[in-house]
Amino acid sequence: MRHNLAPTAAVAIGLALLAGCSSQPSTADLMRGQAEEAKAVAQVRDQLADQWEEGKSLVAAGEKQIVSGEDLVDDGEANIRKGQALIEKGNKQIKKGKGRITSGNKQVAQGRKMVDESLSTYRQSFPEQSVTLEKK
Repeated sequence: MRHNLAPTAAVAIGLALLAGCSSQPSTADLMRGQAEEAKAVAQVRDQLADQWEEGKSLVAAGEKQIVSGEDLVDDGEANIRKGQALIEKGNKQIKKGKGRITSGNKQVAQGRKMVDESLSTYRQSFPEQSVTLEKK
């Protein structure tokens, strides 16, 4: 809606100059000149009002975008904090799980060793009795 104000101002100045150049302007000429000047002023005021309204609309739209953007930033930061907490929790669970796996492997190895030793000792101690192994 922005219009160039220069043509309007040029017309008003031109009319004022023409009115000043004639020897004796008539009352009608003066009235017409004043009317043209009033039209030019009204047109400039209209253009300024349009610019003001456009500016107000841009300010309102910009303020809405700022609020929306701030909300998105806040949500994003909260999600990052939650994500970091979940990563920490996950790392702890992984560490705990690996510890259990290590402990379980040790127990399995120790248990197999005990089973093998007890079977060997049993066979040595009681060679006349037959023992069959369970399937694993």
